[in-house]
Amino acid sequence: MNASDMVRAALSTKKRTQKELAEFMGWSQQNLSYRLKAGTLTFDELAKALSFAGYEVKMVEATGEELPELGNSSSPRLVQMVDGVTYDTSKAESLCSSRAETGDEFYMELFKDSSGAYFMAYFQLWEGGYNSISPMTKSASAKFWGRYSGLPVSEMK
Repeated sequence: MNASDMVRAALSTKKRTQKELAEFMGWSQQNLSYRLKAGTLTFDELAKALSFAGYEVKMVEATGEELPELGNSSSPRLVQMVDGVTYDTSKAESLCSSRAETGDEFYMELFKDSSGAYFMAYFQLWEGGYNSISPMTKSASAKFWGRYSGLPVSEMK
């Protein structure tokens, strides 16, 4: 099944029309029809079209485990190079935080990036505060996880 077939099947199942989808996408009916016929939908367009019909696109391992959601932190984005490695909170999964309340102006947040590296982001949210990143070992990350996640270390990602 290709992307166009997926869109057609989703529309049919939900009893939605290509005209409605074209309007949702901000396209003419002719443009949508051509794109489906030619099979030229981008991944983002496919995801948007399927969301119109109430579906979402996910990556799932053969074991059934979902790909972790990266950039899931509600903290400000922080990018920093440490020892030649660039760490980016928007491209990593937030595992847990020491933040007790929304108004906390200083807290730490543990992240794991797609390469499996752990790092800590330190947030100082007052005027003139300095946010920074520090790489973490797995054992140090496990200690932080054990203290702030509320879950056993054996469940750390």
